[in-house]
Amino acid sequence: MPMARLAWGGVLTVMPGRVVGTLTGRPATRSQVGVLRVLGTRHLLQGGLELARPTRGALRAGAVVDLLHASTCAGAVALLPGWRRVALVDGTGAVAFATGGLARARGRRTDGA
Repeated sequence: MPMARLAWGGVLTVMPGRVVGTLTGRPATRSQVGVLRVLGTRHLLQGGLELARPTRGALRAGAVVDLLHASTCAGAVALLPGWRRVALVDGTGAVAFATGGLARARGRRTDGA
């Protein structure tokens, strides 16, 4: 999971306009590019943390962050037509990352394992 997160974070950081264009068929707005770069940076940091310190607590905290992100995506799907498709894809990914993080946390016997 951390490697998938790092890859996704890299794509969002380096090619946000291409992601938006692929998902919407329209050029990305300046705000979309900025938001996706910030999100990509968050994924890179979180993926690095998951690799460096994959403790039960860190994985659970990461899952909480992912679920909070998924909830903001749900709001964007409902309220922001220009973001709808991007938010749907990203929110689905956030739920998948949260699920993976919780599954990895469950497999940890102690916080140091």
